[in-house]
Amino acid sequence: MRAKGHRLNIILKAIGLPRRTYYHWRNYQPSKREIENQSLIQNIKQIWRDNFKVYGYPRINLALRQQGIMISNGRVYRLMRQAHIHSLMTRRFRKPSTHVDYAQRPNLIKNINHKTCIIWRADITYLELRSGIWVYLSSIYDEQTKHIISAIIDRNMTSELVVRTLRDALNKTHQHPQYLHSDMGSQYTSFSFEKLLADNHIKHSYSKQGYPYDNSPIEAFHSLLKREFVYQTHFTSYEDLVLRTEKYIQWYNNQRLHF
Repeated sequence: MRAKGHRLNIILKAIGLPRRTYYHWRNYQPSKREIENQSLIQNIKQIWRDNFKVYGYPRINLALRQQGIMISNGRVYRLMRQAHIHSLMTRRFRKPSTHVDYAQRPNLIKNINHKTCIIWRADITYLELRSGIWVYLSSIYDEQTKHIISAIIDRNMTSELVVRTLRDALNKTHQHPQYLHSDMGSQYTSFSFEKLLADNHIKHSYSKQGYPYDNSPIEAFHSLLKREFVYQTHFTSYEDLVLRTEKYIQWYNNQRLHF
């Protein structure tokens, strides 16, 4: 064999490459395992991209198993490292405290059987549109279905915002809850919100002041929303934030894998 008029051994000697190594490279055929790994990596990358790039190896493996692909968590982890991909979840945002004007009101759901009651949970969280500019997401979470029933974003955190969210949730469901649980912020203790609950025969349960764990399911959702989506996203406008947050919530309700 010649290349540019020179014998192969002269070229290999010039670049310091043994003939054996050259012929091994020239005749190399990937193994069945290597071919399979390359196919798996493409599949893993697609799952990762389709899910806001937030899945780590346990959820990616769960998604693969749903496709009938049975491999170990360790292998998924190694293939993700080989592909240089990982979950893009970041630190949890610390929500500012809520102003409370009233003495502690009762936690009605603390000692009831949650499996036999319909319980909704309500909360407001802060979303950063851009540096120093905040908007407010009011959400209602159904404990039985583990879905966000209603989520409304506004530039202002008012009682009218939480009333709109509750009305929207009531209009979307045929089976209304026996209880709604929230913190004791001024929005949730407002006359208009309490009246809407009373008119629909819904009992209002309250978290202990300064104890967000009483409302942990919806707190956990808001934490995921920020770590999986908000912190990874640059919003071009208020409208962009609203539309893309709605898209994330649709994915959370209908596609996100939960253990």
